[in-house]
Amino acid sequence: MRQLTRNPNFLSFILVVAFIDASELSHCCTIGKIHFEQLLSCAEIKLNETASTCILTASICCMDTLLEHNCNYGIKMAESEDQCLLNITDIGGGIRKECCECCLLAKELSRNDKSCVAPNGFGAACLRSFHQCCFENAKSKQYHRYESNSDLLDLLSVGDRCISTKCEHLCTDRGGATVECSCHPGYELGPDGYSCIDINECDARDSVCPLPNSLCLNTPGSFSCVCLPGFYWSDIGSVCVDIDECLLLADDCLESQRCLNTPGSFKCIRTLSCGTGYALDSDTEQCIDVDECNLGSHDCGPLYQCRNTQGSYRCDPKKCAEGELMNPRTGECTNMDCPIGYKPIRGRCEDVNECEIIGRCAQFEECINTPGSFRCQERGNLCTNGYRMDRDTGFCVDINECADGTHFCGDKQCINLLGSYKCRCSAGFEFNDTTKRCEDVDECKKFAGHVCSLHATCENTYGSFKCHCKDGFKIAKDARNCDDIDECSLGKANCAQKCINIPGSYQCICERGYRLGADGVTCEDIDECTLWAGSGDDLCMGRCINTPGSYKCQCPVGYEIQEDGRTCKDVDECAKGECQGNDQICVNTLGSFKCHVIRCPLNYMHDKNYKNRCNRLSHLCDSLTEEACKNHAIRISWEFTSIPKQEPISSRRTSITLFTVRGPTSPSSNVQFELKLKSAIPEKFYVLPAVRSNFLLQKSEEKNGAIIALRDSLDGPQEVILELILRLSINGVFQRKDYLTMVTCGSPIFTSISSKSGNNILVDDGYSCLKRCYPNDPACISNHTQEILYQFRSLPSTKHVKHPIEISHVRAQMDTPFSVEYKIDKANRDRFVVQQDQNIGIVKMIAPIEGPKTVVVMLHLNIYSRSHVLLTHNIAIITVYVSSYTF
Repeated sequence: MRQLTRNPNFLSFILVVAFIDASELSHCCTIGKIHFEQLLSCAEIKLNETASTCILTASICCMDTLLEHNCNYGIKMAESEDQCLLNITDIGGGIRKECCECCLLAKELSRNDKSCVAPNGFGAACLRSFHQCCFENAKSKQYHRYESNSDLLDLLSVGDRCISTKCEHLCTDRGGATVECSCHPGYELGPDGYSCIDINECDARDSVCPLPNSLCLNTPGSFSCVCLPGFYWSDIGSVCVDIDECLLLADDCLESQRCLNTPGSFKCIRTLSCGTGYALDSDTEQCIDVDECNLGSHDCGPLYQCRNTQGSYRCDPKKCAEGELMNPRTGECTNMDCPIGYKPIRGRCEDVNECEIIGRCAQFEECINTPGSFRCQERGNLCTNGYRMDRDTGFCVDINECADGTHFCGDKQCINLLGSYKCRCSAGFEFNDTTKRCEDVDECKKFAGHVCSLHATCENTYGSFKCHCKDGFKIAKDARNCDDIDECSLGKANCAQKCINIPGSYQCICERGYRLGADGVTCEDIDECTLWAGSGDDLCMGRCINTPGSYKCQCPVGYEIQEDGRTCKDVDECAKGECQGNDQICVNTLGSFKCHVIRCPLNYMHDKNYKNRCNRLSHLCDSLTEEACKNHAIRISWEFTSIPKQEPISSRRTSITLFTVRGPTSPSSNVQFELKLKSAIPEKFYVLPAVRSNFLLQKSEEKNGAIIALRDSLDGPQEVILELILRLSINGVFQRKDYLTMVTCGSPIFTSISSKSGNNILVDDGYSCLKRCYPNDPACISNHTQEILYQFRSLPSTKHVKHPIEISHVRAQMDTPFSVEYKIDKANRDRFVVQQDQNIGIVKMIAPIEGPKTVVVMLHLNIYSRSHVLLTHNIAIITVYVSSYTF
């Protein structure tokens, strides 16, 4: 139950939950306050407790402290600046401005000597600010009044009289015969003229707490408006709202009942039938026992008495009182007369045993009971073993075998007993009542499993026992337990590398990169290169060289090894200053480089700004040679690119773009393109040279643009020179022609090697895609999916999973969500589970996965409102790469 308390100190929220005690809630509240004081925020409060009530309490107390902090800020601004320059759209700006303006109102009333009485309708924060500023301003006015007094002696006397006064709150000396006493707001002066009595605002005004479902509580100097039990304060609408105990699962209904929320409380409605022997009480909604005996719905016969039980009944046989006889037909009990020597017992006449009465027969006579009477006869030797007849008294008395020497204890102590005796045996022996002798105790059988430890066998000995330890153990000092022998520290193990001691034995293990041999002692090197060869995920981009206990990667010429020791990166020889000639251009290739010499043809010269371009010396053409002159290119450019050998071209990607070219884009211009294969020079005799059909010339989407693309894979290494001719026309009139020479170098390195580094970059990395909507896109705005998170994890191959393995943590990014729900897509629920810790989802692997294999886990994160309405939906896609290794 959440309540709003209104008092002059501040707004405070009280959370009372039936299933958590007050001390635990106080602890949760303290955590929330400390969280705000340290971070000035109420986001992501860290709690060890998982109860929703503790989370709500910590959040409420944190927000309480946040509101108090913002209100104090507004009061300080009013006191220091006499104005409230605050933006209510800022976080906490509304409460700051409210407290600031309420303080200014109190100061203004105090300056004009008006009563500081807050009007009805002020909230708790405003009342607290108003009263505080009234009190501070009253003290300030009194201090300045004393300073304005010109007579220093009068000032001193006034101060002395107020110091010695009995005024409980405030004292004012106006120079009269006595001083005047006054009280703080919320109090009134008592009949004695100096004490202050609290004003009960709740009795003074009926409408002090006008909100429905609230009541007024008087406090010293003020009052509080609190919500009735079963209601909590809502800032939205400023009303007391009913607590839905059914939604919060705060009810105590049984599994056979459903919870029905009512204003301020709840009811439990039964949903299942009560069953045989029970009936439903319409008032209490509880199942009560049916008393079949009172209702007469039992089937007990006349000879039986009905006895009610919970849910049933029992038929007990009737019993008549002493001296009564039962009628076998009706079951009624009637008085009965028995013959002499008989008495009525349980409805029948039974014989009286007269021999039970002492003195029936004379001394040395024995009483024998007979049906309806008794008889006396002479007593014979009727004593049992261990007793003898006392002739004087006629009674049987005990025989003391120890004193008579008729025992069989030998040298053991004899102890006499009534009718027998026993021997006190030594440790490890026990007395046999039948043979009357001390016999050896077999401790191994009698105390099996408790004499020697689990690692020992028990051997019985005469009068004792002995423990023998199993191999790998030695007997302890107590001669019963066994201590483990540490073969590793004693040097008794013969392990090639490492030794681990285990109870009763030892185990040899190997360093990383080795595996244990068949003999369990020696270690054999693991050839990682051979093991991973052909698996589709080679260890090295280049050559793999096995080493004792490990391996190393060697890159081809023109490549250098990276920090991970596995991937190879092409060496950019051009960046190192190769090809220094003025007419040379360096082109880096995969694993090498090319120095291309550009020599301009006759009547052309090198461009000053572009080393790869030659310009014609003269752009003018005379009328006699105009057509031939125009056919000579104004400029010739060289472009270079490098592609891998056998670059794969899939069905989805019909070509690979090599160059893009664009001519003038004016409306009147038109450019025609022509592509020629100038030469294809393989560097090896077995390399198939390129042909013109390997390349594709097509128009681009831009005006006067063209794309040169690779249509078929090329073999390498080889150098291919393409020439692109550009013919420019303006308004249909041919103007000029340009040449673009393109040099393509085919690398000898396969793409299968160069692509290896890409697979490892994504492991343990991730990114997310956030939803961004245009203001006029209702379909996008109404879509609940806000974010799609991609994560990547790498795991070893596993055959057994003893305990769940954590692979990822996903957090809901919002402050104190009311309800966060995580779900794993049903396709992988047999291998993975998600455990929720507050607003964090922990994804764990519960079933083994043997690699190599790639598994994609889809995690759904739903965030709901208090009424369980879906607010946002997020998706986390976790790609798990399972290695074929187990380490």
